Amino acid sequence: MANRIQEQNHADISRAPRSRARGILTVLAIAVGIGWPALAQQTAITGVVKNASGEPVSGALVRVRSEGLGLGFLVVSQAQGRFSTPNLLAGKYTVEGFGGNFQSAAPGPVEVRNGQAGNVDVILSVPLQIPPREKRLTDEDYRKILPDSDVRAKRLITTWCAYCHTLQEVVSARMTREEWQQTFDRMRDQLYENRKRPLELGSFTQQQEGEAMVDYLAKHLGPDAPVDPRVAGQSLPRRGGALHPNRNWPGSLLQGAGAKYVMFEYALPSGSTPRDIAVDSQGIAWVSERSTGMLGRFDPRSLSYTRIAPPAGKGSKWQLNAVAVDAEDQVWYVDDGPNARLLRYDPKGGEFQSYPLPEYRYAVAPGASGARMTALRFWDGSIWGTGTTANRIVRLDPKTGKATKYPVPKGSEPYGLAIGGDKMIWYSAQFGNAIVKLDPGTGRLTQYKAPTPHSDLRGMAADGEGNLWAAGTESNKLIKMDYRSGERTEYSVPTEGSGPFALDVDAKRKVIWFSE
Repeated sequence: MANRIQEQNHADISRAPRSRARGILTVLAIAVGIGWPALAQQTAITGVVKNASGEPVSGALVRVRSEGLGLGFLVVSQAQGRFSTPNLLAGKYTVEGFGGNFQSAAPGPVEVRNGQAGNVDVILSVPLQIPPREKRLTDEDYRKILPDSDVRAKRLITTWCAYCHTLQEVVSARMTREEWQQTFDRMRDQLYENRKRPLELGSFTQQQEGEAMVDYLAKHLGPDAPVDPRVAGQSLPRRGGALHPNRNWPGSLLQGAGAKYVMFEYALPSGSTPRDIAVDSQGIAWVSERSTGMLGRFDPRSLSYTRIAPPAGKGSKWQLNAVAVDAEDQVWYVDDGPNARLLRYDPKGGEFQSYPLPEYRYAVAPGASGARMTALRFWDGSIWGTGTTANRIVRLDPKTGKATKYPVPKGSEPYGLAIGGDKMIWYSAQFGNAIVKLDPGTGRLTQYKAPTPHSDLRGMAADGEGNLWAAGTESNKLIKMDYRSGERTEYSVPTEGSGPFALDVDAKRKVIWFSE
């Protein structure tokens, strides 16, 4: 779901379908009050949305899709119920309408040809088919789901594991006993070193109690243990997660600024696993394909998607992550698996340059990488990144190739990154539940705790005044922090349990954008 919040009026929110960056299979582009780029073919679909009585309906959603072309548009009917798509590629499309408590009947194909507009009216005559929203489980719900075979081990797990993150992280995991032991050891060390004094840890540090906890986890959450349907439904990307194409339609007709948008969807190749996206000065979107290693290039003018293979690395397994475009339209992205490197791509010359990331010599979670980097920013001639697994901020000087590591509290997991109005480096600590300022000159960290516990802070950006914004995925809130005073203000988003994730700022229009 893409939302915007006007800084002057925090109730001004437009609603559209949900997606999380890690799970999407499409590239989304949103236009608000601006013209859509000219495409290769001057073709569109127009029409009028009407109710069952034949009266025009304004503020209804119209979805236009072509499975064959992998294209989709979502537009809103305007005055007198009229709607019009941007220019399309020639082909066959389906047209559906959704508004209030009704939707259109099953659509037939509409064929459009180059230079010719297709025309179809949409009749809202069928009751809106939306499944009930999934209930957002709490830690108390997860406690009840876990078996009572060993009450003491269960109590220790649900107490200490919930100190850093929600119990969903535990109950949804499936690991061998060896993997659970490694996870337990790592988490215990993080608690011991950075969160609690040794005396406060009590029996959590004792070998006998630790073995009981690991035995419990391996017995009930092993690789072959079935996933409780209530748990599976909490996260769409997980196997068995609930999914319905209409599950997040608004329950009423759109009005005002919320009705002035167009959403575009482009299906990427199967198995590409898009992870992050950035746009250059020409409007070209660059996508990191996590599992293929490909850098994707999407041209909104021609609606074409091309893939660029990187140079060979140390291994054959790819694990792409953050991508960003600098002021010279150079594309930077992270290959944070076994290759552990930062790549720079020059679109004009087609050349790559590779920079090795600093090593991380300590144990990490099964399937994870010590080089994991979830955000990139440019400042003071360097590129900065969040070392999420390694608990560090990394600064790379492109001229010398030198990488500097700034350690952060172990177990805090820096995720989002921004440059504040004070020209300092700021990051969101996912498990540390804080917005943190890093002084590059001294390495000093100043921590500002999020008002809501377990906020699960993710995406982060600075607005036009230099203040910081962060998305709280678990708290279902946005946090604004004044970089001068340290004052933090939370804003609840309108959709319950939607999980704000990625976040960016349109400083010119003073608008905050985030995904749900």
